[in-house]
Amino acid sequence: MTNIFLLQLLLAFIVGALWITTATIIAEKFGSKVGGIIAGMPSTIVIALFFIGSTQSVETATKTTTIIPAIMGLDSLFIAIYILLLRHKLFISLGISLFVWFISSFILVLLKFDNYTISLLFFIFFVLVSYLLVEKIVKVKSQGKRQLNFTTSQIIFRILLSGGIILLSVFMAKVGGYILGGVFASFPAIMLSTMIITYLNHGRDFSAAVMKVMMVSGSVNVTIYSIGVHFLYPAFGIITGTFISFAISFITVTITSIFVNKKMS
Repeated sequence: MTNIFLLQLLLAFIVGALWITTATIIAEKFGSKVGGIIAGMPSTIVIALFFIGSTQSVETATKTTTIIPAIMGLDSLFIAIYILLLRHKLFISLGISLFVWFISSFILVLLKFDNYTISLLFFIFFVLVSYLLVEKIVKVKSQGKRQLNFTTSQIIFRILLSGGIILLSVFMAKVGGYILGGVFASFPAIMLSTMIITYLNHGRDFSAAVMKVMMVSGSVNVTIYSIGVHFLYPAFGIITGTFISFAISFITVTITSIFVNKKMS
């Protein structure tokens, strides 16, 4: 592996670990809505696409973004299935939801999925279906703040779990080609680590509440960022395209925050 790739992996681990650890603490301190919104902001995908563009080419980074909206739609379905099955044990809920995600993503890879319009339609369809399932049928309720009593071992566990999962997803995005790269750049690593941390520390209801918000916030904001990269990398280059894409996604973070606070229970 090159030094640049090692740097990419290191940054992915650091950003992912800090992001998830901070987001889960914020959720515990301020409630599930705030935590879900923060956790759903673009983070590791920024690093993944930036390094794909800088170490390979702008064209490769642009191609990588083609499948990302479809995979983010599957990420929202992944969360919905997790929440639907939370009445069972954690490993059953996680296992089945991950199985559905991997099978669905694998089918897209086998089909060499490369249609941006259909990818966006996939995203819209799965986000709407997942939202209706969780908000209107299961009716997951938001949760308030939790008592903060952290030990050093708990913080280390959060850092290693979240950073390790995200590092693996960035590694697979690097070695898998642009289609598989797009799949693993959108792998629900942040969602998965947040599920485990919130469930183990505060139980089923709190975990479901955080993930319900993240299902909307994460899917929408990361997809908006990838759309920005898709069009702005070729037009403005990697650095400027990254800054503008993140600025646009920050606007949608504000919009989704308003939606979550006003429209979600």
